[in-house]
Amino acid sequence: MNSILKIIKATFLGGILFLVPLVVLIIVLEKGYGLVQKTTLPLVSTLPKVSVLGLAIQELVGILIIILICFIAGLLAKTAAAEKLVQKLEDGILSFVPGYSFMKSMNENILGFESKEDLKVIMVPTDAGWQFAFLIEQISENVFTVFIPDAPNPWSGSVVFVEKKDIREIEITQKQALACIRKLGYGSKELLKNKL
Repeated sequence: MNSILKIIKATFLGGILFLVPLVVLIIVLEKGYGLVQKTTLPLVSTLPKVSVLGLAIQELVGILIIILICFIAGLLAKTAAAEKLVQKLEDGILSFVPGYSFMKSMNENILGFESKEDLKVIMVPTDAGWQFAFLIEQISENVFTVFIPDAPNPWSGSVVFVEKKDIREIEITQKQALACIRKLGYGSKELLKNKL
């Protein structure tokens, strides 16, 4: 019964963590759309009242401007100055948000972006057997910090300090490990073939 409650809790929290960025994105886009519509209203009010696919010209112009702004922001995000600014924000503020680095790395993997901080996937022994873990950092020559994610919600888990002799390196990507964890181990037969 306790394990069922743990799975329900982990799934519920995973759902919240999945929905929060979507809700924030929707709110930001809605506010941006409102601002764009206010600025485009004087420009398009002189145009004839025509609708395309059920959208008025004003709405179409607003959507196109938001798409253009997102595209320009994406181009600016690739500049050295923007990368420095983001790095300063991450080092100064966002690094204090619990799990930010891990969530950022996971989201980059989910969206298919190349992550500079792709976490190395390892296996560590537990009372129940071998478990997926992510190598966070090396503390000393023989001791490492690792994060052991829970299933099916890899956003939560345990931070443990493991000796080098207890770490088994495996050649799989972070994205593959996360997918296997979310699917409660389905696909591990093929993923871990000749690796354990």
